[in-house]
Amino acid sequence: MTSSSGPRLPGSLPGSSSGSVSSGSASPVWAVPRGTEGIRIMVEGGVAHGMTTTECLAGTGLDPRDLHDETAQIWAHQEFVVIRNLVGRLGDQPGLGAGIGAHSTIGRTGVIGFMMLAGPTVRAALDRAIPYLALSPTHLRFSLEEDAAGATADGVGDGVAGADAGGTDPGADRGAAAVIAADDEIPADVRTFVVERDLAGLAVAFRGAQIDVGITALETTLGPESAAILGEAWGLAPADVRSHAERNRLVITRERLDVRLPQGDENTAKLFERQCRELLDDRLARVGVAGQVRSRLRHERESWPSMAEVAGELHLDVRTLRRRLAAEGTSFRQVLDEVRHHRALELLAQEVPVSEIARELGYSETATFTRSFTRREGVPPSRLRGRSQ
Repeated sequence: MTSSSGPRLPGSLPGSSSGSVSSGSASPVWAVPRGTEGIRIMVEGGVAHGMTTTECLAGTGLDPRDLHDETAQIWAHQEFVVIRNLVGRLGDQPGLGAGIGAHSTIGRTGVIGFMMLAGPTVRAALDRAIPYLALSPTHLRFSLEEDAAGATADGVGDGVAGADAGGTDPGADRGAAAVIAADDEIPADVRTFVVERDLAGLAVAFRGAQIDVGITALETTLGPESAAILGEAWGLAPADVRSHAERNRLVITRERLDVRLPQGDENTAKLFERQCRELLDDRLARVGVAGQVRSRLRHERESWPSMAEVAGELHLDVRTLRRRLAAEGTSFRQVLDEVRHHRALELLAQEVPVSEIARELGYSETATFTRSFTRREGVPPSRLRGRSQ
């Protein structure tokens, strides 16, 4: 099943093309195909809650065997489908994502995790890892924020201990820094799960690797119950946790950033960093810009971003995105039509009414969708309802 030309993308849309785009911190986390580690963790958690692997993977285009293929690569939107399956079956309850995150280990982050382990200090480990987060299972966009005068909390708390108007600001620690975990690129319906999973998973992975980063306070965009669960994961007192903040922030003393890690080695870290750079460049080149656009368009089920929005998220202007897509023999409209048609076939296989499919795909009238579908397939959508794809 694996192509000799490189890693395959199980369940991905057809027509991915080659191209060259820059790597590093400019690459959105969702724009790079990834290994199956994140999905494997979620499937383990789902099975522990009584679900089957098939139920967890429903709608992803993945086969259970893909989870055991070390060369398999998947897209962010496929992970979001698994999350929706878990939440749909188990309920959107606080702590579900954190519980799944408890299955995390440094080893499961791949080469980027080993690069962090070899970092001589916490600061060096973070500086090296942040540009290559797209190679890890996380969907959060991490950055390190330092302020010599002290990092202060900028979120508005809602009742988690110490977060009221007259309480102590958990981030007001002179000489502090903060690890920012931005969640704005994550679809709203899976955001709570992802933030819980990734922040709790990071705490579990660090603890398992005997890395003490010395987090002194936590702020999160999530509600009080989820915030409290994350605080427990990081071993924090309730007074050091703030919910409903503007950003997710892990506060750490600046001195702690320069503490040497127990397994740090600069030369080894450089070797792993080179591997990360080569792996990221290779993955981006294989999928091209069209592949990245496809991935982004598949994120939400009922929201279709404009070309300008996608270009902005890829840190490109619209003209450059149009030119790069043309160089790969396609256009934004063609990719959008392809993704919407693929989604229509999925929904028809689930016997969703044609009128609901038209609405989800953004058509103002069912008749318009029917005509578009018929031109592509040669038969109206009603003829294909219930057929497996």
